[in-house]
Amino acid sequence: MRRARTFFLPIAIGILIFPFFLSAQDWKTIEASDPMLTGLKSTLAGMNSIKGDIKQEKSFEFLTDKLVSTGVFLYQKESKLRWEFKDPIDYVILINENTMRLREEGVEKKYKGMNQILRQVKEIILGCIDGSIMSNSNYKTVFSTDGTNIRIQLQPKEKNLKEFIKQIDVEFAKSGSILKKVTLTDPSGDMTDIHFSNVQSNQKIDAALFADF
Repeated sequence: MRRARTFFLPIAIGILIFPFFLSAQDWKTIEASDPMLTGLKSTLAGMNSIKGDIKQEKSFEFLTDKLVSTGVFLYQKESKLRWEFKDPIDYVILINENTMRLREEGVEKKYKGMNQILRQVKEIILGCIDGSIMSNSNYKTVFSTDGTNIRIQLQPKEKNLKEFIKQIDVEFAKSGSILKKVTLTDPSGDMTDIHFSNVQSNQKIDAALFADF
């Protein structure tokens, strides 16, 4: 159970099946060339740094209550990320360009097959934050809007990705191109919602926060 409270490794090795279609009639499908999407990509490309609060809610078929974790994230262009949960346990994912490290409750972790998993995790995390995942050829993509928000729904094409991820849903606010929510669903029937709040862009971030725990 303890391992289920952590973030992306449990998602990667084991993230309710969520059908790949529009679940609410208010959402309207749009083309990749739609000005809303080109505007979103342009705005995200111009963000040199992003920081904010995160709240993760993880659902399991065998549990009534969701497991909730809260923390912060810091992103610096290019490819630097500190993804840190502070409650109920200390858990940090640290990405600095080509390196990725994990720390749980003060101890750096190593897992069998970790390099392959972390490459996929890195692609997903950074892709959702900087928007690059919407043009990633490894995923089948559907774009939609409800007039206020933009949603990108992605399903992996490759067999190795399908073993870890059933679907990824990424939601941005149309105004300001602010990341609002990411939902990850895995083949086992478990779902993880990550909510973003107090998001700020182009703020100065101490480089040391990406260098070490």
